[in-house]
Amino acid sequence: MEHRETMKALVLHGIGDLRYEDVQRLNPGDGEVLLKIKACGICSSDIPRIYTTGTYHFPTIPGHEFSGQIIELGKNVDSDLLGKRAAVFPLLPCRHCAPCEQEAYAQCKNYNYFGSRCDGAYAEYLVVPVWNLILFDDSLDYKIAALCEPSAVSLHAINISQLRAGQTVVVVGAGTIAFLIASFAKNKGAKKVILCGRSREKLAFAESLGFGTINTQEDNVEEATKALLDGEGADIVFECVGKASTAENAIQASGAFGTVVLVGNPEGDMTFEKNVYWKILRQQITVKGTWNSSYNSKVNDWQEALLQMSYVPELFAQLVTQTYSLADFKTAMDTVRDREKFSLKVMFTMD
Repeated sequence: MEHRETMKALVLHGIGDLRYEDVQRLNPGDGEVLLKIKACGICSSDIPRIYTTGTYHFPTIPGHEFSGQIIELGKNVDSDLLGKRAAVFPLLPCRHCAPCEQEAYAQCKNYNYFGSRCDGAYAEYLVVPVWNLILFDDSLDYKIAALCEPSAVSLHAINISQLRAGQTVVVVGAGTIAFLIASFAKNKGAKKVILCGRSREKLAFAESLGFGTINTQEDNVEEATKALLDGEGADIVFECVGKASTAENAIQASGAFGTVVLVGNPEGDMTFEKNVYWKILRQQITVKGTWNSSYNSKVNDWQEALLQMSYVPELFAQLVTQTYSLADFKTAMDTVRDREKFSLKVMFTMD
């Protein structure tokens, strides 16, 4: 490998102050590897993190949806890992708190996290613990493998919902995770899958994948859902935006005894109209929260995601709509932030 003391990275020095610059390249320690980053997605959560709320400290290198090649090993690491391809579970649990003792690592009380609490993968290299590596076959494209994180989050939401074959599903939102949830629901045998959004281009794309669609700018979601489902609400609804209005739409789309799974990160405080709250009570709707993914000895959403990718790589490939180099980060970020431009997953790729 090429030995360098520095590397190129996108460094967040303050809110709205993202810079492409040289930083020190760290070396792997005991139980760690050096990953040469090949692809890193721009998550919708990265946008407020960079431009509105900031990370937990400055400077920080963002980026938590990534894949790469293992090019250097630390001490006590199996030599067979050298040269392998890997995606990475970005959460770094403490391993000592009560949730960690139950392998509920997403609920760790003292966790670290690549790209927000510590440096992430908007960079040429990253040191990663072996425990966090998810190896994948050389035949799988790095860009597809970088979708492992949102795919695992989506599969976790599907599992939380307890979706059964033959049920009807509504997905509120039209981002990457919304499309992944819709696709996984269809693969699991959902009778009908409907995707709700505002972008005509995204809704047209959803229809090309075989989903029903509702334009939330033109249609009443509750009425449109019933029109598509023979007068009934949906059995399961996934809210993938994180706004009060879309959460209300999700509840209104639900049928009696339905389940609403809240997936989207909240943009602010949530308030519901009284009639929406009444619907939860009177129709005995179950509302569930979901966070991150399962990564343990019993349930591993990441391995399942890789399995799904091996079945239908073309589905995942078409979700990556734009790729940019790190140096072109301003154009990449503008693409994600431009609501008038069609994009699903915008990704940085590195040679």
